[in-house]
Amino acid sequence: MSNSNGVYPLRLRQLRAIAENLCMLADRHREDHNYAVAHALYTRALSIAQQIHTAENDGNVLVARLRTDQQAAFDLLRIGDSSLETSSLPLA
Repeated sequence: MSNSNGVYPLRLRQLRAIAENLCMLADRHREDHNYAVAHALYTRALSIAQQIHTAENDGNVLVARLRTDQQAAFDLLRIGDSSLETSSLPLA
């Protein structure tokens, strides 16, 4: 059986599982302070999660969570970059 937009329910579950797994992997990289990899994984997970269209709109919850996590990783990456710039300045 297919849903109203022609995508099989199994495919929707697969997309959700892929997005969740990428998110979990991104969380681990963020915990290890590897913010660039975490941001890239959140970005990929977000692109996959946005393909999930269901009547229940449970994909929207995942998308919102991924956007929040992606922004947090980006902020940490940006903070890390700015601290590297200030630490590389020559001392006068």
